[in-house]
Amino acid sequence: MKKKILVFLVMLAVIAAFPVFAGGQQDADAGEEKPYEIAYVLKSQAQPFWEHVRIGGMNYAKEHPDKINATLYAAKDDAAVEEGLAILENVIVSEPDAIVMALINPETMSTIVDKADMAGIPTIMCGDSVKQWTDAYEAEFLSYDYGGGEMAGEFFVNYCKENDIPLKGKVAVHSALAGLISLQNRCNGFQDKVLKLAPDFEFVDWVYSDVDPMKEVSLTQDQISAYGDDLACIYLDAGPTLPAAIRVFDEQKVSDDIVLIGWDSSPEAITGLEEGQLKGLVLQDPFGIGYNCMEAALNVLEGKPVKKDNLMPTVIFTKDDVGTQEAAEFLDPTLIEIK
Repeated sequence: MKKKILVFLVMLAVIAAFPVFAGGQQDADAGEEKPYEIAYVLKSQAQPFWEHVRIGGMNYAKEHPDKINATLYAAKDDAAVEEGLAILENVIVSEPDAIVMALINPETMSTIVDKADMAGIPTIMCGDSVKQWTDAYEAEFLSYDYGGGEMAGEFFVNYCKENDIPLKGKVAVHSALAGLISLQNRCNGFQDKVLKLAPDFEFVDWVYSDVDPMKEVSLTQDQISAYGDDLACIYLDAGPTLPAAIRVFDEQKVSDDIVLIGWDSSPEAITGLEEGQLKGLVLQDPFGIGYNCMEAALNVLEGKPVKKDNLMPTVIFTKDDVGTQEAAEFLDPTLIEIK
C-alpha cells in the first residue's frame, strides 16, 4: 500500500513539473498566456508615410497588449537597402511568432519571405506586393496604386478643363525607383487615364530619381528648361522626392504654367498645396495599412481566416481640402496615436 502511495506521489510531482499549454503561449510562472512576439519591419524611419504606418500597427498592438508584443525595426531611410535586408535576416534568426514587413528590395524579397516560411514564421506584407515573386506570405495590404494613378490622371484633365488649359502638350512622369511594381502601377494608371480622356497629350520618357532629392531637383530643372511652354504637367509617384520638385516650382515661378501632381503627405507637400505649387496630392491610408497588417498577423497566429491580397483605397486632396477633418485624419495620425 505504501508503495502505491509513493508511486502516486511521484506521478503528481512529474505532472506538476510541466506547464499546461492551452491555445497559446503559456507563462510557466504566472500561469497566463504570453503575448505573441511580432516583428514589425518597416522600410524607413525618415519618411512620413512609414511613420504613419508605424502608428497604425503600433496602435493595434497597444489595443491588444495581452495578445501582441510588437517590436519595431526600420532602416535610416528608404535608400538604405542593405541595412534593411540585414535587419530582416537578423529578425528571422530571432524567430518571432510572425513578421509584418515592408518590401525593402524587389529583387531579394522573395528569398526573405521564403526563408521565413521555411522557418515556420508567417509573414504579412505591408505597403507593397511580393505576389509576382512568391506566394509564401499569409497576407499583404497595399494601396490600390493603379486606381490612385487613374484618380490623379482624371484630376489633371479636369483641372485643365476647369482652368481653360489646352488639352495638349508634354507630360513628364518622375518615378522614385525603377522596378517597383507599386510605382509602375501608379504611373501606368496615370498615363492610361490621361490618354483615355485627352489623347492629344504626349508623354515623354519616364525618368527616375532613385529616391534622391538632389537628383529630383536636376530632373525637374532639366525638363522645365528642355520643354519650356510645351510642358503641361509633371507627375511624381512617391513622397520622398516631392518636396524637391515643389522647391523648384517655387524658385522658378512656373506653378501657373505647369501642373504638379504628387503622392504622399509631408509638411512640404501640405505647404505646396496651400501656396499653389502643388495642385493635387494623392494620399494613401498608411495608418490603415499598418493597423490592418497587425490585425492580420494576430488573426493568422490565432488560426482565424485572413484574406490574402488586400487593396486599400486612395484619395486626392487639393488646396481646398487642407484644414478639413478628413484631411486631418489622413495627414496627421499622431492626433490619434496611442502613447
